[in-house]
Amino acid sequence: MKPNHFPALTGIRIIAAYMVYIHHFNPFQENDFGQNVHYFFGGFHVGVTLFFVLSGFLIANRYYDTPNFNFKSYLQKRFARIYPMYFILTTLTFIVGYFSAKSYGGFGSYFLNISFLRAFFDDLKFSGIAQGWTLTVEEMFYFLAPLFFILLKKSKSFIVILPIVFILIGFVLVQIFQPYDFYGLMSNINFMVGYTFFGRSFEFFVGIGLALLLKNNFTSNFKFFTLLGIVGIFISLYALSILEMQPETSTSIILKNTVNTVVLPLFGILPLYFGLIKEKTILSNIVSSNIFILLGKSSYVFYLIHIGFIRNSLNMISSNYIFLFLSLNIIAVILYLYIEKPLNHYFRRNLT
Repeated sequence: MKPNHFPALTGIRIIAAYMVYIHHFNPFQENDFGQNVHYFFGGFHVGVTLFFVLSGFLIANRYYDTPNFNFKSYLQKRFARIYPMYFILTTLTFIVGYFSAKSYGGFGSYFLNISFLRAFFDDLKFSGIAQGWTLTVEEMFYFLAPLFFILLKKSKSFIVILPIVFILIGFVLVQIFQPYDFYGLMSNINFMVGYTFFGRSFEFFVGIGLALLLKNNFTSNFKFFTLLGIVGIFISLYALSILEMQPETSTSIILKNTVNTVVLPLFGILPLYFGLIKEKTILSNIVSSNIFILLGKSSYVFYLIHIGFIRNSLNMISSNYIFLFLSLNIIAVILYLYIEKPLNHYFRRNLT
C-alpha cells in the first residue's frame, strides 16, 4: 500500500457525509421512533468531526516531513482540490436565490462566501451553501498546517499546546468583537467554539497525532482498534443525545462541545482510523470496495449539494426520502467524474 494512499479512509468519507445528511434530514422522527432514537441520529452532525480529523491526518501524513517543502505548490493543490467545485456551486446558489426572490444578502454576502470568510460571522455562517461553513475551518487549517509542522518538529508538546492557544485566542477575539455586533463577527463563545477553527482545532490535531504515530511505526498487540473506535463513536453519540434532551445551560453546552471536539476524536475516531489502516475487518473491506472508493471520492460534492437548490429541485419531483438520497448520490458521482475531477487535474497542471 502506498504511504499516502488509504483506500478505507477514502471510503469512510462517504459514511461521514451520509451522517451529516441524516443529521439534516433525520428520518427517525420523535413521534414514530421515540425521543432517544431521534436525538441519537440527530447527533450525526459528528460526521463533520470525522472530516476534520481525517483532514488533519491526511495533510500531516503527506506533508509533515516532505523534503524541500514548497508552500506555493502546496496551496495550489489545496486550491485545486477544494475551490473550483465550491465556487461553481456557490455562484449557482446565489444566482438561483436571486431569481427565486430569496434573499442571500447581495454581493457582500456572495464575496464573503466565495472568499471563505463568511464563517467568521455568526449571522452569515449558513448563507449560500449552508454547510459550507466547515470549509472556512478547513481552509484555515490548510493555511496554518505548514507552520504547525515546523513547531511540532521542534517539540511534540505543541500538539497539545497549539489547540489550547487557539481556543484562548478565540476567547480573546470574542471579547474584542462582541461589543460591535458586526454581522456576528466572532460575536459569542458558542459560535466561536462550534463553528470556527479556534474552537475546532483539536480535531485536526488528533488527526496529526495519528499521522505521527504511524510515521513513528507505532505497533500494538491489540487487534480490535476498529471495534474500539466504533464503540467510542457510539458512546459519544449516546452521550450527545442525552445532553441534547436536557435543558440548555452553560454546563450542557460545555459538555456537548467537549464530547464532540475532544472525547469523540480521541476515543472514537482516532482508534477507528488506526484500525481501518492497520486491520483487515468487515468494515475495512466494505469501505475499501470500488463502489465505496467512488462514493468516497464524490463525497465532497455530495456534501455540498445535499442541502441547497439541487435538493430543492429534486424535492419538486418527489419528496420520497430514498428517491432524494439516491438521486443526490447519482448527481454527486456525475459532477465528480465530469466536473470536479477534470477541474482538479486542470488546475494542478496549469497553476504556476
